[in-house]
Amino acid sequence: MPIAKRVEPATISFLLTGIDPLTRDDAALGMCASITADGHGEHCRRLFDALLKLDPRPDPERMREAILQTHLFAGYPRCLNALAAFKDACKKAGNPLTGEIKLREHPLEGDDVALFRKRGRELFDAVYGDKADQVDRYARGNSPDLGDWAIVEGYGRVLGRNVLEPRVRSLCIVAALIPLDVAPQLKGHVQGALNTGSTSEQLWKLLDLCSRLFNEGAETRSAKKTFEEVLGKQIISEEEFLEDREWRGL
Repeated sequence: MPIAKRVEPATISFLLTGIDPLTRDDAALGMCASITADGHGEHCRRLFDALLKLDPRPDPERMREAILQTHLFAGYPRCLNALAAFKDACKKAGNPLTGEIKLREHPLEGDDVALFRKRGRELFDAVYGDKADQVDRYARGNSPDLGDWAIVEGYGRVLGRNVLEPRVRSLCIVAALIPLDVAPQLKGHVQGALNTGSTSEQLWKLLDLCSRLFNEGAETRSAKKTFEEVLGKQIISEEEFLEDREWRGL
């Protein structure tokens, strides 16, 4: 598991410049998901503090949702620690329960399993495209319970919520998987991000951005190889090469 680098507000501002065709909002949400998956509370807190100091700053509710959905890919403990760090960052940025920043005290939805199953399958099919049935069979073949939970709980209850649109959710899933050693799942979700509307150029920029949050390790090198398997090799410019050398000195 890669350890995140020390985050400074100036560093985040610099990272968020020259990121076309990735939008600033997508980049911020992707970083939230990636740092949550890495699992270090203090690094999370510093990133969230820096993002909430931006002008204009990302929508805190969308940030919270990007963090929240990451429990599906990195586990409850990391998600809970990141949410606690986010709550602290919100308190520093203003009252977290009133005004611009609103953190709900109750779940967004009830327990409509039929709804979750229907919209979960629709989103699952959109993400995996013509591979959806194959992926579903593979999951259910290993565990019928886990296969069903993926549809009902993962895609239906969590990822089917309308707080973030499917394209953004897919980008955040990819960002969360970058620091994890889960190449098969990352490969599927890079393709899923393409299926839900992201471009190869946006995904390469997301990989570059999220990788810069961490010290280089086996996981980030594996992530690059996985991106290449789905998107093809990327040839970087001389300017990008020199910039990358500068970042290695941080």
